Amino acid sequence: MTDSLRPQSFADFVGQGRPKKVLEILCRSAKKRGGCVPHVLLSGPPGLGKTTLARIIAAEMQTRMIEVVASRLQSPDEIVGHLKGIRKGDVLFIDEIHGLPRSVEEALYGAMEEFRIAVPQAGFDSLMKQLGMGVSKPTMQTLDLPRFTVIGATTLAGLISDPLRSRFAQQVVLEPYSEEDLATIVLAAARKMDFPLAPEVAMRIAGRSRQTARIAVGYLQWLAEYCRAADQSPSVAVLDEAFALKDIDEEGLTRLDRQYLQTLIDAGCPLGLSTLAAQTGESPETLAQAVEPFLIRKGYVRKGPRGRVALPKALDKVGKAA
Repeated sequence: MTDSLRPQSFADFVGQGRPKKVLEILCRSAKKRGGCVPHVLLSGPPGLGKTTLARIIAAEMQTRMIEVVASRLQSPDEIVGHLKGIRKGDVLFIDEIHGLPRSVEEALYGAMEEFRIAVPQAGFDSLMKQLGMGVSKPTMQTLDLPRFTVIGATTLAGLISDPLRSRFAQQVVLEPYSEEDLATIVLAAARKMDFPLAPEVAMRIAGRSRQTARIAVGYLQWLAEYCRAADQSPSVAVLDEAFALKDIDEEGLTRLDRQYLQTLIDAGCPLGLSTLAAQTGESPETLAQAVEPFLIRKGYVRKGPRGRVALPKALDKVGKAA
């Protein structure tokens, strides 16, 4: 989702009623006590608004947000580099925080719990010179940090270690969106794009959007591109043409979804993720994060101790698709 289409405040953010209310309360409380928001862990499937909510928290608290991706922090020095420039009240947003290497994670513990970091002497000497202070002799130094907020985002909460999880005072789980909320999101984005859209068309987009806001806005953008290229106004018929071209059905199932279901049906027995990945030509990560959760929620697939099993609804779907 482009930044121009993201909601900029809690009031503009549609859906996620309970999580949003929790975050609003945290911001309100922090303002009243003159402090910063406690560390927050946001979890849930991709595209539900974790990054957007983190940015709204920073905007609400009128402070900076420093965004980093966990997989790009390969050594403790890299996280220290971000922390030593932190200002009072700043938000450090760590996306896909479950991907932090253990050494980086351990370097973060003290910063989150005691607002201190251990800096190697060479790095400390350089930092002290920048601050106009003298150099001391020990090989390691402890640097005090101002109070700040860490917001971690994860799509795989089960991979976060217990020590890291315990350092988040608040843990908030985001849930898939209702079609009504998605239609509201689509209509709001369409207004920002100056792309007039009927509520019926917005609902049809919502129904294809896999209960995910990011997908809904992406599909709206695709419809807008299709309409401009064809010199047509958005209608249900035009929408059907646009999504047929991308092989996305009325429930949001893609060619990969149907291939996944067909593989399970043809096997006639439970299959493991690695086998499904080999059969479909996709990575296990793609299937586990982008395909399976939706198919399970919609009642097409069940995960059992021996593997994935296609349910009767899957046979109906593949049969219709065929």
